[in-house]
Amino acid sequence: MSSTDTERPTITQFTDPMCTWCWGSEPIIRRLRTVLADQVEFRYVMGGLVEDFDEFHDAANDIAEPSDVAPHWEEASRIHGMPVDTQIFETDPAQSTYPASKAFTAARQQDTELANRYLRRLREVYATQVRNVNHREEQVKIAESVGLDVDEFTTALDNGIAQAAFEQDLSRTRQAGVRAFPTYHIEGPAGEKQVSGFQMFEELMTALKTVDPTLEQLSTPSVPKFIAEYEPVATREVAEVYELDDGKARQVLESFVDDGSVRREARGNGFFWYSNNGGDR
Repeated sequence: MSSTDTERPTITQFTDPMCTWCWGSEPIIRRLRTVLADQVEFRYVMGGLVEDFDEFHDAANDIAEPSDVAPHWEEASRIHGMPVDTQIFETDPAQSTYPASKAFTAARQQDTELANRYLRRLREVYATQVRNVNHREEQVKIAESVGLDVDEFTTALDNGIAQAAFEQDLSRTRQAGVRAFPTYHIEGPAGEKQVSGFQMFEELMTALKTVDPTLEQLSTPSVPKFIAEYEPVATREVAEVYELDDGKARQVLESFVDDGSVRREARGNGFFWYSNNGGDR
């Protein structure tokens, strides 16, 4: 599709369900979704980070096997601010990121928005709940939790449809020259741009405005309404959306815990927050 045929700008993230920098980009994506709403379409392409750890080596991060990922996650978490629980690398580390990627492409056969929620849950479950999302039972649990048709989902996994879609994603990733995750391809009526690596909100917003100068930022909802829309949300996500430091975001969130509208859950080295009343404040 040429940029002139685009009805609204799209931001496509080349990604992987187990990439910590993609997990760390979730606050940025949620802020973009909050302030741009349906002005922009969000898409994901699975890039295939690790096919087989037995044949994988990342010299830049000194990673040669799954156990080496834990310190990389911890360092990244200190930078991007999203919680992680590295116990997964002691109990049941993934030997490949491909099965989880195929689970996403199976979900995408049904509904784009449900698939995007599914990807978020894949990231969250593996990064913070010590659950290996390569296992079929975990994939099915997550499919149920986001409202996918489980029979249709498992059929897509078993009949080759998800595999074929994943291979198309891998081919598109190669054709785009992607070398780092996340990478963003941004397309709109005024052109297209590609930016590589972890990006802050301002950088992505500038790129989006370049391809569509008509974009306007909307006002943010109340914090409880934001939590109700996206729950569970991490402290860093609230901090990002409302332009607060993490300490101030934690204070704001604790005030809603005190009045009973929000509850918290500790996971790994951070907290997630849930709505108790549907965000009607």
